[in-house]
Amino acid sequence: MQDSDKTTNATPPQKIINKENNMSIIKYEPVHIGDFSSFIENLVSKTKSKRFRAGFIKTDGSYRTGKFDFKYRKTWKQTDGTMYKRKGKARTTKSQDYLLAHDLVKKAPRNISYQRLLWISVGKKIWGVSQFRLADEHIRLYVLNPTKYSQLKNLLIGNLDGSTAH
Repeated sequence: MQDSDKTTNATPPQKIINKENNMSIIKYEPVHIGDFSSFIENLVSKTKSKRFRAGFIKTDGSYRTGKFDFKYRKTWKQTDGTMYKRKGKARTTKSQDYLLAHDLVKKAPRNISYQRLLWISVGKKIWGVSQFRLADEHIRLYVLNPTKYSQLKNLLIGNLDGSTAH
């Protein structure tokens, strides 16, 4: 484990007040200090399938979901049946800004912006992703909010608030 990849419980406590008996409960949440991309890759690598689902906003503003993995492919079969070979050029996006994953439906690599990532599902767990920029532009705070797995259908069709579709 590197110094930058640590998990600690030394977070500011969250105070919850029970209104019935005026009892306050302090809740501690674990904090991961380090690179968000390596945290996501470690989360996915712990599963048997090594795959994940994600929902994000594309650059044109539309909502998109998909199934992805982190396997690096030199050649792959495209949706039209032709084979594509990677050109061998270096990555053009920063790893701290974009998640590079292979789309299992469209059969091509995708750059998913962490700023536009709304949720991620690994195994039977779903997390809503929120990003906050602090005063220093190099420091970002990502908050992963656990969501019930039963909400996956709503997330896949675009109901981000969790309401049932009619």
